[in-house]
Amino acid sequence: MGVRKIALILAAFAAAVSTHAATITITTNDNYTKIESAQSGDEVVISPGTYAFRVYLTKAAANTISIRALDPANPPVWDFGTNFLDNVPGSYTAGDKARGAWQLSGAKNYSISGIVFRNCHNTNINAGAIRYYNGTTNLYIKNCQFVLNDNGLTGGTQDSQALVEFCEFSTNGNPLGSLSAPTHSIYIYGGYLTMRYCYLHDSGQGQNFHIRCRDATLEYNWFARANNYDGDLMTDDDFSGAGPFTQTLTLRGNVFLQNPLPGNHSQVIAMYNDNGVTNLTLKVRALYNTFVGANTNSAFVHLSNADHTRMIAEIFNNIIYGTKTASLIENATYGTVTGANNWLQTNATVGPLTGSIQTASPGFRNAAAKDYTLMTGSPCIGVANSTVYGLPGKEYYLNESTKCQWRIRSAARDIGAFESTSTNTPIGPYDVAPRPRLGVTPSGANIILSWPLFAQDFQIEQSVTIPSIAWTTVPYSYSTDATAISLSAPATSSKNFFRLRK
Repeated sequence: MGVRKIALILAAFAAAVSTHAATITITTNDNYTKIESAQSGDEVVISPGTYAFRVYLTKAAANTISIRALDPANPPVWDFGTNFLDNVPGSYTAGDKARGAWQLSGAKNYSISGIVFRNCHNTNINAGAIRYYNGTTNLYIKNCQFVLNDNGLTGGTQDSQALVEFCEFSTNGNPLGSLSAPTHSIYIYGGYLTMRYCYLHDSGQGQNFHIRCRDATLEYNWFARANNYDGDLMTDDDFSGAGPFTQTLTLRGNVFLQNPLPGNHSQVIAMYNDNGVTNLTLKVRALYNTFVGANTNSAFVHLSNADHTRMIAEIFNNIIYGTKTASLIENATYGTVTGANNWLQTNATVGPLTGSIQTASPGFRNAAAKDYTLMTGSPCIGVANSTVYGLPGKEYYLNESTKCQWRIRSAARDIGAFESTSTNTPIGPYDVAPRPRLGVTPSGANIILSWPLFAQDFQIEQSVTIPSIAWTTVPYSYSTDATAISLSAPATSSKNFFRLRK
């Protein structure tokens, strides 16, 4: 069948649109009651000013409850100063009332955006600015700032799920906290987490991320100067029984800047079964990250498995600079490291990694100015292994001054967090996201449908009529290369309509 007989709906979106049942306006004359009263589909709009009461959200909403700043350029600030959360107003009165300034318990479909959370502390030194738990799902946090809290974001239980985008976490983690139970920029106890386009830096104690999720993806973020070490994957608090249990942390397209004087200079990203759970496998996938170390010889990925916990690390296409140690396994019988096409400095220990590029310098454009894009002639250009699963289609933009944005990555041919040929316009928290184009190319008796890597969360649907009420997922396998996602479908004598749907 000729390509002209195939009707394509290019970049069609079927995103659900919430119907706002009511708009609730909050000013500094109000308290928690109006925010907590929001029902399914309502929009809560918060005026500029300083607020100092706790918020407790529990609705399992069918449509999104949106809680947002009236003016993101002049955001409302939850600032408790020197007061502990134990002693400030709030509707929730149970024993854990002070675990978070805003707490979401069993909540569903909440969106929180444009709010600053500052000085959230409790007497036990384990508060979070936002805490979600008890199976909270479809939580979306956008363009919020978390500053000087015990923990910036915390929680996560059972099958809880949160998506965090365009947020800044600054100086979270309390130096007064116990060394046996430290505080962090984010501390997620379980469930599922995705974090993108965020800037996490200068943790006051602990790590920039402390993850116990069943599955977590941290991608296109900028992590800087963690107080102790950058982050880890440890045991999910909700596991019980005989298992087997598996936890996975994917780190894709991030920038890591090591603290010049880290509290723990032996590791950057760690795996550890601190709860002694049996029949557990911990897995870290590190893809296309740029790590700039402080020459402390820290292990980029540390498999801390002396207790015989099964651990797996996949390390592909990273720039691992400022350390001679790409990976460390305590017990090789129970730990596996695989990976290829990473840049390592000339004197680094390659270990099990293959195809490493080893030179004196990765060719950063201007490292002194924190510009870790690649200059012309960099040995990291064009040498990535693009057969690995999970290629990046985006990159963080730009640095610590122009922050919490992303742009389309032009390809996945270069090693590290940045593609040397990327020139696209950056996207911020309130910009309209670019729409992917769906392409079609004849190939013998088949057609090739393709769309760009940045749209990996889209899928192809088909119908025999237009308009249609019966779109179905195309039953063919996708494949990826350094520039696109594609599938091959047979060309038939009947008409087919295709669309991309997120």
